[in-house]
Amino acid sequence: MPEAFHFGTPSRALFGLRHPAAVPRRGALVACMPLLQEGIRCQRALWSLSEALAAAGIEVLRFDWHGSGDASGDTRALTVDGMVDDLAAAETFLRASAPGVRPRLLALRSAALPLLLHASRAGAPLDVVLWAPVLDGRALAAAWREQHRRQLHSAGRFARAGTQADDDELLGFVLDPALLPGIEALDGRGLRLPAGSHLLVVQWPGSPVDATFLDAQREAGVQVDCLQLAAPDEPDWDDPDGFEAQLFPRRAVNELAAGLAGGA
Repeated sequence: MPEAFHFGTPSRALFGLRHPAAVPRRGALVACMPLLQEGIRCQRALWSLSEALAAAGIEVLRFDWHGSGDASGDTRALTVDGMVDDLAAAETFLRASAPGVRPRLLALRSAALPLLLHASRAGAPLDVVLWAPVLDGRALAAAWREQHRRQLHSAGRFARAGTQADDDELLGFVLDPALLPGIEALDGRGLRLPAGSHLLVVQWPGSPVDATFLDAQREAGVQVDCLQLAAPDEPDWDDPDGFEAQLFPRRAVNELAAGLAGGA
């Protein structure tokens, strides 16, 4: 069974869920939650992926960023640099929990941006998995704003017309004013992993991998592999009618778990 706990520092306590290996451990993985509402909606998918990996002998640590979920801090505490620090803390914790194993770092969708920023600042090779990564911070922030507008005015969410939100509110979260500009300033296509790293990019059918991004990583001395999922079950991430629904592409989760377990 997964173990729930807090780790990090008293002033920055992160909430973790550790999925211990059910058979002799042969790998470890840190799973980064997507940001804001997407993180809530992907809980079941990442839980199922973590359980499948643990059953195959890969210990998994999922965690909530400071200022999100069950971590300390309110939503105003969520910052770009803070997420980089949180990921470093999660990686350090798992390295201590699984000595002798270099953990893989996995990011789904918007979590790719803080993970890539963390990786670009790392001084040693990393093993990174990007699942359907969002690389353009400006486009991500624009999509959030558009979804916010739809939820307020056109999705039928509110009975009263003309509902307004405060200036610091986005998608139901009250945010630090610097968060969105910080996200917009991130372009994952310009962030390089350290030489000697390994990068696996996972995509659904019909969702192209950014070739320029991959070529730049290879030129930086990174081993790059791509996994195209066979399951045609990519969710409609921006569907305003599914704003609160869990996203659980079951076949893709099972396929990815088998691929990661086989490469452990």
